[in-house]
Amino acid sequence: MFQSLNKNYQKNSNAREDFLLFFKRIISVLTVFYTLTWFFLEAWYCFFYSVLFACSVGSSWLITNKKYLFYSALLLSVSFVFIIVSIITYTNGLQSPFVIWLFVTVSAATSLLGKSGAIVSTASVVIFFLMITFFNLDFDAINELDASYYNLMYTVAFLSGTSLIGLFAWRNIFKIEKENDLQKNLQITTSEINNELLRKEKEQKKLLSIVSHELRTPAATLSMLLNPKDLANHNLDEPLITKTMNHLMDVLNDMRMVKEPKLILETEKRKVFIREIIQSSVNLLASYVENKNLVITIHELKENRFLCLVRDRLIKQIAMNIIKNCINHANATTLDIYIAVKNLGENYLFTILFYDNGQGIPDHKVATLFTPFVKGVEKSSGSGLGLHLSREFAQKGLHGNLTYRKNSPTGAIFELEFTALKAEKTSTDILQETTPITNNSLKGLTILLAEDNLVIALMTKKLLEEQGATVLDAKDGEVALTLFKSNSIDVVLTDIFMPKINGYELTKALRTLGYKGQIIGCSAASIGEEANKLIASGADKVFIKPLQIDDFLQYVQNANENIN
Repeated sequence: MFQSLNKNYQKNSNAREDFLLFFKRIISVLTVFYTLTWFFLEAWYCFFYSVLFACSVGSSWLITNKKYLFYSALLLSVSFVFIIVSIITYTNGLQSPFVIWLFVTVSAATSLLGKSGAIVSTASVVIFFLMITFFNLDFDAINELDASYYNLMYTVAFLSGTSLIGLFAWRNIFKIEKENDLQKNLQITTSEINNELLRKEKEQKKLLSIVSHELRTPAATLSMLLNPKDLANHNLDEPLITKTMNHLMDVLNDMRMVKEPKLILETEKRKVFIREIIQSSVNLLASYVENKNLVITIHELKENRFLCLVRDRLIKQIAMNIIKNCINHANATTLDIYIAVKNLGENYLFTILFYDNGQGIPDHKVATLFTPFVKGVEKSSGSGLGLHLSREFAQKGLHGNLTYRKNSPTGAIFELEFTALKAEKTSTDILQETTPITNNSLKGLTILLAEDNLVIALMTKKLLEEQGATVLDAKDGEVALTLFKSNSIDVVLTDIFMPKINGYELTKALRTLGYKGQIIGCSAASIGEEANKLIASGADKVFIKPLQIDDFLQYVQNANENIN
């Protein structure tokens, strides 16, 4: 029985411990009250048993270790039954005003010890009644209550006993209702979490389709540019191949923006002519456009060509998304692009209009045209994310907007509007345009290169050595640490995912060793949070693979200038 009581208590320990604390508070007050009452009435046996019970209540307060709380609850339950039985015996037996308190003991034991406690306490009460009947005691002879106090004690016993039973019942019902509410809230929360997980799983699947779709265009363009005949004749358009590959990397970065929209605001601003951006977008898609028989014409007045400071990559991606929309969704054969500008003092207000003669957007689709994963034409190819991204770029990155309206008689008109700071070419800009990259930009620097991919390591090392750097290459973070400890390192260039010691651990270890120089990450992880995590580990900058040597040189040069 003892093991059964303990097992039941431990199974519901939180609820039992909560009631134990509640019971001790209530019963401590009542014990003091009745002890003083017996003293005043000179009922010394009742007083003696009340003092014994007060000692058991007091000792229960000393037990604070959760491991022993069961014994505290058991002690209180047993002593509570004992004290009530004793008081009833010395206050006229079954005629005692305190008979009702036998039900209080059953209620208390049930709440303190569970169903086993209810059985034991009920059995104790039944046994007490049977003993009284069997022994046929003369309770008048041992009655300590004066007849003049009977009515008062009946009232006090009835009010306090029924109040305790009601209070215990209310407490249990309250706890049950509270548990039910918590259960319901937990079910709701669990349901919401499950729905969120399903939503994220759905988005991840869609993101994979987006990656597939968005990479298809530059990949197809490269496939056309690198056809076997041109390779055999060495007739390759190297500038266009380079631009296409750069665009491929931009697409990967844009995929990262889908996951982390705040990165839109981190896109670099550059001094450009808007027409050059649009022309560059058209050139990148030239092979693709030609195969789809789309004729693109750019319209701009010469006097409206102004240099401005703007996030040009976002404009380029918007233009390319709209051009691809003409091909994949609208099935257009002509696209006219008009560039207009308005002088606003320190800024220019640019308006770029894209007119196509395609099939247009059905009226019922216009309201959701810029919603992610929704296509203007259901049977068209693509992921349905291009226009959504374009509007996000326009609103968050360019502080403008991208809107749609119908073209007449057929087709669509997309209007991109944004402001850009006025810019003028400085001597530094001219120098950068006219001065080729020298082979001594990194002369005198020792660079520690940690890269586990052999091909990428060889190519990166070659690029750096061509700029005059001394490169110490390591196949993992462990080797990199060894090289660092035995050499004087100016710059660390590290991959993130490597065996033995990864990029995060390597960066933290270098900073722990007191390295104050530049730690630059270079990773293919362009759509995750790896770059942010590496920065948090102590890195200064993260570049996306493959390493763009111009960007790397510019960063190192700026970092050195800031140090000097």
